[in-house]
Amino acid sequence: MTTPRTPLPLRNLAHELPPGTLPFDVALQLAREALAKHENADTREQTAMYFAASDLQYALRTLVNACDA
Repeated sequence: MTTPRTPLPLRNLAHELPPGTLPFDVALQLAREALAKHENADTREQTAMYFAASDLQYALRTLVNACDA
């Protein structure tokens, strides 16, 4: 019998970048690269979805921080 796993959040406040750490054009390029990297990820593969979610979340937060700066 397996024990249920506790979900881990994607967001970890201890490892977040402060606002404005990257220029907007760099953050935008990072977001484009993350999208291209994971555009063909298999949605039925848990590991692929974990890496896609992590990369895309990081790219989006970086882009939002750059926009707010």
